[in-house]
Amino acid sequence: MKRIFILIALVIACEDTVRVWDNPYDPRSDRSLWTPDTLRATQLSSDNIELTWFRKGRDFDGFIMDKKIGEESWQDSIAILWDSTYSWIDTLDLKEVVNNPVTYSYRIYAYADSNISNKVSVSIEPSVPGPPGSVNVLSVSYTLPPNQILSVTWDQSLEGDFAKYNLYHGITESGEKTLIRAIADINTTTFDTNTFSPVQENWYWIEVEDTTGQKTMGAGEGHPVDLAPNSVRLDSITYAEGEFLVKWTQSPISDFEKYVIEQISLPDSTIVDSTLITTQSDTSGTVNVAQDKEIYFRLRVTDKWNQSAWSSVRGGSSYQRVVKVDYIREIGDDITILNMGSGLPFTHLLSNVNAQFALWIQNGQKIFSLVDGGMGLIVNQNGSNMRTISGEEPQDIAFNSDQSMAVFTGADHNIYLINLNEDQSPVKLTAESNNEWYGDPEFIEGEDRILYWQQIHQANNNVGVKDIFTMDFDGKNVIQVSQAQNIDKYIMPRMSPDETKILYVIEGNGLYQMNYPGEISGNPVTKSNGEKIFPVVSQYFRNIRWSSDSQKAILWSYENGSYFLYVYTIGGTPELIFLQAGARYADWLYGTSTDTVVFRSESSNAMYKKDISATSGAEPILLYNAPWAQIQPRQ
Repeated sequence: MKRIFILIALVIACEDTVRVWDNPYDPRSDRSLWTPDTLRATQLSSDNIELTWFRKGRDFDGFIMDKKIGEESWQDSIAILWDSTYSWIDTLDLKEVVNNPVTYSYRIYAYADSNISNKVSVSIEPSVPGPPGSVNVLSVSYTLPPNQILSVTWDQSLEGDFAKYNLYHGITESGEKTLIRAIADINTTTFDTNTFSPVQENWYWIEVEDTTGQKTMGAGEGHPVDLAPNSVRLDSITYAEGEFLVKWTQSPISDFEKYVIEQISLPDSTIVDSTLITTQSDTSGTVNVAQDKEIYFRLRVTDKWNQSAWSSVRGGSSYQRVVKVDYIREIGDDITILNMGSGLPFTHLLSNVNAQFALWIQNGQKIFSLVDGGMGLIVNQNGSNMRTISGEEPQDIAFNSDQSMAVFTGADHNIYLINLNEDQSPVKLTAESNNEWYGDPEFIEGEDRILYWQQIHQANNNVGVKDIFTMDFDGKNVIQVSQAQNIDKYIMPRMSPDETKILYVIEGNGLYQMNYPGEISGNPVTKSNGEKIFPVVSQYFRNIRWSSDSQKAILWSYENGSYFLYVYTIGGTPELIFLQAGARYADWLYGTSTDTVVFRSESSNAMYKKDISATSGAEPILLYNAPWAQIQPRQ
């Protein structure tokens, strides 16, 4: 019995030394025999790590995978796999990888029921994907109101894990950027807005963001600040027929909106009224104004963005102007042009011009003056563009109705014609021969002819008659009007504006009137007592001047060492009325509501005015305290 027990014990002992416990389900099994072998971790892509291993041992249930991120605790059983599986791919959270770049650890073991093999570990530090490629803003542009649009364009992203464009805005290139729009469509490469102001810088940037949250900012682009317009020059303000004409230089800006003519009060520049001009090419505008007003103007130019610039301030006056010569003398003198209003003391001096009898012509737009030693000069009402006229020195001068032409007798006793609107010398119409003289030419508008007198000398004693003639503007087609008797001399012919009557003087005989055409001598003009008068020959400034209605005329005589001014009225009783003593160089003051004449008083050496209905004893009214002055006609 004892032998049998010992034998059994020996057999059992021999079996324990050779037996392999490889059954995974046996708690006594050798776990290393079915522990996974050669665990490797390989990064396949930015977000995929592949785990591979070799299977060992007998059949068991499967594998269990654990995971650890950095120093965190192990995450158990992130994957439970069949025992026939030899690999597994872990998909990473790229945002976590990017934001927390640490080591990733994995361990695997096999399990059979409740039995597990040894655990095998491997670690890997995933490579962090790079940031997305940058995208640059290509252009920032805008259109003008009313449909203003600002457009931003940029390159398209080539990023494979594109998430979105982030559009930023700033008012300077280096200043703060503000996110204004996120755009998820990779194909969208433009942005439009109507909420912007071009009067400040507008910069834009594109930031590309990928699915990991990484972002790359590209180069920005902006547009230049739309500058306020430059001021334009206010060139001139002229008055005519109840309006100021305001002229300026054209604004060159591309975003022009309007001009505004602003009437302002000084000194605070308060806007009193304004006139709108919306056409950029317009360089003038009109403003209604009453007579005898002084108004200050400035011109505002405004662009589409309501930015404005103002011209300098200029004043405009609807007062008449005065042209004066301080002394009437043979050598002439300076010309002064000035306003009659007190607030705008416009004064323009033309010095060293040797002026004589400066006159307003062409409805007050220009001034003509005879000059000593030459034909004359012409200057604009504001003193600009003075032009001297060369040629024979006039002894008298007359103008056509619009005062664009003048006709005169030269010092050589010939008649000359000149177009005052052209820069030319006078044209001689006559050719004095045999000591024949010509004088007192003037226009007959309706016939395009010239009225004048001519002295024809008799061969025997060189003394002859002076008769009245007409001729064409070229000096041809001469027609005799009067028929002087013996050696009578018909001089100073003055045609009425309606061209039906001629006032003239017979030397040594007095003033006469004849009907035109038809009469050849006419009838004497007398005072109430039947006495004749002798209008004095006035060199340079013509005596005998008709009223515009052809019903009256003014003239002056020289009697007993003094000058006397008379008014002649057709059909009047008497025909001649004495108006003022000591007066000469008289003319009608046009633009007044009454028949008013202006004249020079020899005693006071000043210019006066007087209504022709006043009595001879009535005091005249001082017009201007200067020896020669003429008031600009009402514009």
